[in-house]
Amino acid sequence: MRMTLAEAKTRFPDAPRPTPLEYAGQWVAWSEDRAHMVAHGVRFGEVRAEAIAAGCPDPLMQRVVGASFVGGA
Repeated sequence: MRMTLAEAKTRFPDAPRPTPLEYAGQWVAWSEDRAHMVAHGVRFGEVRAEAIAAGCPDPLMQRVVGASFVGGA
């Protein structure tokens, strides 16, 4: 089943924006409104603490994986 971007935004309103590949393998802390990154780094605890210190008491934490496979069938 495929869904449009509008449907995805409706079904998953708190989902963060796509993360640039340069952050692959890192943790990213998103702002409470999920509009921008507050902190990033390799260690979960350090990134979360940095986000809280930056004034974001409840960041959404996301582990960024590498590029997804795109291939033909």
